[in-house]
Amino acid sequence: MAQRRLAEALQLSRDLVLKRCCKDKGEGAERGVHFPAHLTAPQRVPLSKDVHGIYSLGFAPGGGQLAAGFGNGAVQLVDAGRVSPGPSLFSGHRTRHAITAVSFHRATPGLLLAAGADGTVSIYDLFSQCPVASLTEKENEINAMDFCRDGSTFATAGKDRHIRLYDSHTNQLFHIMEAPDFMAGDEFTPHSGHSRRIFALCFHPTELHLFLTGGWDNSVKVWDKRVAKGAQSVINGPHICGPGLDVKGDQVLTGSWVPRDALQLWDLRMSRLWETLPFPGSPAQGEFLYSAQFCTAEVVLAGGSGTGGACAIHTGTGQVLGEILLPNKPVHVVVSAPGGQPVAVAGAGGNLHLAELQH
Repeated sequence: MAQRRLAEALQLSRDLVLKRCCKDKGEGAERGVHFPAHLTAPQRVPLSKDVHGIYSLGFAPGGGQLAAGFGNGAVQLVDAGRVSPGPSLFSGHRTRHAITAVSFHRATPGLLLAAGADGTVSIYDLFSQCPVASLTEKENEINAMDFCRDGSTFATAGKDRHIRLYDSHTNQLFHIMEAPDFMAGDEFTPHSGHSRRIFALCFHPTELHLFLTGGWDNSVKVWDKRVAKGAQSVINGPHICGPGLDVKGDQVLTGSWVPRDALQLWDLRMSRLWETLPFPGSPAQGEFLYSAQFCTAEVVLAGGSGTGGACAIHTGTGQVLGEILLPNKPVHVVVSAPGGQPVAVAGAGGNLHLAELQH
């Protein structure tokens, strides 16, 4: 009897607090009380190359401009502020492979890098809207690319499992972190490199030399670009099949292409699981995430092929703050500008959607 009364009292207290919060939301905002964020209604941006699908997205540092890479090699800019198509930097063609990563140059404003599954990195001048340089990694399919914090270095990774580091001022390759060669009898250890192709690479936003990679071998490896060979630590478990890797502070976010427990946070220092985040989806479809990214320290965005949509999720409560659904098409990539304003989601059939994370 006493336990039942206590439970009823606690429920009554929660109901009163909830009513009070709803009634005084405006008043609370004036006092600086923070209520849960939410995604604004997403707006679709139709693009001429949508039929080829979008495989990569990247925001400019200010968030006002977005670059999209297509399955036929096309690269187009989007005005994120006006939610409208921008100029095309490359129209693409049938023989060219997908653009798997795009990134605005961090050290030289006005340049955009686009990496393709044909092993080519093209560098475009945004003012002239023309290519100004390119480099090719022979017999490789590039799946991932990112800049370090100060923009002095960018790295690529992909099918051949090697990680290449480039001087971003000269575009010259200055180091290769070579994966073990099984045919040559190289010894393989968890720290020696990836055993299967790499699909994700991201530099730490505050640690200049630190970056992470993930791929098909169910592991995320942490590297220091000052160290010539060998990963510094390994996180075992994540099965990465796209840009499903991000890091902020001491937390690593992974989105795995698995039916359940796909969205996870890991402790970077201890290389162990911190938390599995609930991702909405039916048991029949599964989760199967391709892409995941931090919007803020407490909000992540993820999407894939299981639900044909992307969700913003609060890491502390597991609450879904908003959802962007594609018309029965898989999500290939999600991306967030700083602070989650705006965010973008795209995939098969193009289906580029923009929204903002409102606090």
